Amino acid sequence: MGYMHLVAAILAALLQGTPVPTPSPSLSVSPSPSASPTAAPAMSARPAVADHLYPGNVLTIAVANANGDIGVAIDNPIATWSIDQNARTVALSAGRALGRATLTISDRSNQSVHIQVRVGLDAAKILSANLTLQYTGNPVDQAWLQRTVQRTVLRNVQLQPGAQAQTNFNLPAPLAPGSISAFGAQVQVPGSDSTYPVSALVNVNLQNVAAETFAPPLLFYDDDPEHIASEGVLYRGHIQPGTPVRLYYYHDNGGQPRDLVVVFSTTSDSSTVQVIDASAGPNIDVMTVGHNVTRDFLNRKPNNQGIVQSITPQSPYLAERFAMLPLSGAAGNIDIHVLSGGALDVTVLSVAPGTPDSAVPQLLTQGKLPGDGHHRTGVFDLTGYAHDTLAYTVGGQDASLDYGLHSPPTVEPPDGRDFGEYGVWRTLNFSVSNPTGQTATLYLYEQPMGGPVRSSFIISGTPQEIEIPCARASERYAIGAPIPAPPGSTTIAVQTMTDGGSFYPLEVGLTATPPSPSPPPITAPNGCFPKPQASPAPEPTGR
Repeated sequence: MGYMHLVAAILAALLQGTPVPTPSPSLSVSPSPSASPTAAPAMSARPAVADHLYPGNVLTIAVANANGDIGVAIDNPIATWSIDQNARTVALSAGRALGRATLTISDRSNQSVHIQVRVGLDAAKILSANLTLQYTGNPVDQAWLQRTVQRTVLRNVQLQPGAQAQTNFNLPAPLAPGSISAFGAQVQVPGSDSTYPVSALVNVNLQNVAAETFAPPLLFYDDDPEHIASEGVLYRGHIQPGTPVRLYYYHDNGGQPRDLVVVFSTTSDSSTVQVIDASAGPNIDVMTVGHNVTRDFLNRKPNNQGIVQSITPQSPYLAERFAMLPLSGAAGNIDIHVLSGGALDVTVLSVAPGTPDSAVPQLLTQGKLPGDGHHRTGVFDLTGYAHDTLAYTVGGQDASLDYGLHSPPTVEPPDGRDFGEYGVWRTLNFSVSNPTGQTATLYLYEQPMGGPVRSSFIISGTPQEIEIPCARASERYAIGAPIPAPPGSTTIAVQTMTDGGSFYPLEVGLTATPPSPSPPPITAPNGCFPKPQASPAPEPTGR
């Protein structure tokens, strides 16, 4: 070989270089950015997330690029699996336990993929996509209607334990009696580790039913036993078509949590009933409970504001349900009028917490709990009761009436009594004669006679109901603003009811002498619940 040929051969060898070795396969799910384009693909699994499994569901996971047989492990035993090595699949079976877990699939080269698994239930079940709410009243308080629609929508949601539903909707313009409308109500129920979120749109059909006003001739009074000591029936009454009834119930709870339920049911013919319901609670402040019942009923009853409910032997109506903690109280004034169909039963009972609504009808036939010996229960005749006319002459003596001390006439049982006249709608008509020839200024007043009392009044010519804060001292306190009495004859009509939790009798009267404008604060020395006064420090003695 010549010199030039030798140099050329050496240069060619140098230009060829050393071959680059092929890298080993990566163990990560995604290829490394520094990997060579010729690297082996990493093991993967599809689906990469199993985040919506119901108990009993089976999910097939396909594994790709595994090196040899695959194995499976889970850090929370909420699911089992089977492996098909030939098909490279894992059949994941959700168990009955709920929760989250991480499933790890690996091969013999220690490649692995991690899959997030959740076994759960829907946080709620929407019972119906369409609801109908029939109500009565003219005019109707839109705030009350908003709450009533919301309650109807929420009753259509069957929640998992711990879940809470939220609603969002806009009411249509106020409806005149006989009018209908419809709108959508959005329901949202957030999920958790063991439940899946639910979102649904429920169609609400709204109808204002034209109905005549009614005055119940009978009062069902339920306050015995007042103190709930166990589960069972507290009161049971029978409502005949053609005879409207008012139910007044008042109970406080003992040392264990219980639910207080008011149910309307029938065992024979179906019925359509109008219900005007003012119920309140639960609250450990029983005076507030009783006052809210009276205040709301005085607002709703004059406008005939209630709901219309169909009741069948298969579908009782749970009018109220209160979760009663120890020492909390609940009460209600409910007017019931059967519009069509057969007779109804009304039952007030206490049930164990967590008892499903669907299980409550099975408890209606159990025996009544024993009374507490005070006989604060029964059926009472309201016909013509508590309608009084008082004459007042300007320049003469004050006109007044004490009420809340007696009981309306008993229908059954003979030893039942309603001292306090709870559930009684009282009307006082002050017939005013003014012979002076000049307009006089008069004042309505209340005067406690039996202890702490809260009150609500409707005064003729006054656009809004008047609420009186808690008063205890036997002094006169003004009911509303001064009233002008022109020459001649006029009538001042006052309507009121007694408050559960308050003390009676209470004097209500008409006078020309200005009373105190309002009761003192409840903690004042003459307030409802005065605070103990600190004893003054003794004065130093000297010589």
